[in-house]
Amino acid sequence: MPDGLSGIEKLRADALYLYNAAIKAVDGRRCVAAVLGRLPMHGPIHLVAIGKAAAAMTEGACQVVDGGIASGLVITKHGHACEDRQHDGRFTVLESDHPIPGKASLEAGVSLLRFLEAAPADARFLFLLSGGASSLVEVLPASVTFADYQRANTWLLGSGLDIHRINAVRKQLSMIKGGKLRRSLRGRDARCLLISDVPGDDPASIGSGLLVAEDNSYLDHLGSDLPDWLQSCM
Repeated sequence: MPDGLSGIEKLRADALYLYNAAIKAVDGRRCVAAVLGRLPMHGPIHLVAIGKAAAAMTEGACQVVDGGIASGLVITKHGHACEDRQHDGRFTVLESDHPIPGKASLEAGVSLLRFLEAAPADARFLFLLSGGASSLVEVLPASVTFADYQRANTWLLGSGLDIHRINAVRKQLSMIKGGKLRRSLRGRDARCLLISDVPGDDPASIGSGLLVAEDNSYLDHLGSDLPDWLQSCM
């Protein structure tokens, strides 16, 4: 940091230094490339990246194992797509809705299930998950309408509940969250790399735990915090 600063200038410089260091530490491309450099995967690999950092994480994987990637599905928020992969015939790149899930989120959920279904019986999957995945992709049970789902997410985001409890409710309204997506793997091999945006870094809370077995313990502490109409949806 520059010398000769004093007072508010030094505080500002310190804050910017810490901010930039934190951003660098969780850079999706750098993090994924570093892990796959230490723990390599060998192709053919079928890549699934979901989250606000999905594009960067995908580029990290391509940096290390590009030739081994047979197919890929990238789901990220509007305006965050990776242009290089949009022109790569191996990849399907989708932009979806965040922070409130929309029709694009349900379309992304259909695409996700179709991608997993189409992969070979001996496929090896690499999942790259980051914050925002809870909103970006969804498959609803028949008992939950889209209108109720949007209403629930709008209420949850303004409820003041912590992210663990918010995601505990989201899991109850989903056919893929809380580890339910694992059924679509049908026993095939998968590695999952995650960038956490939740306190405690619990894999069950990152993206509402698409591949992590459901944990209902957070629901036990909600009590009467949920409105009746939301409880009736669960």
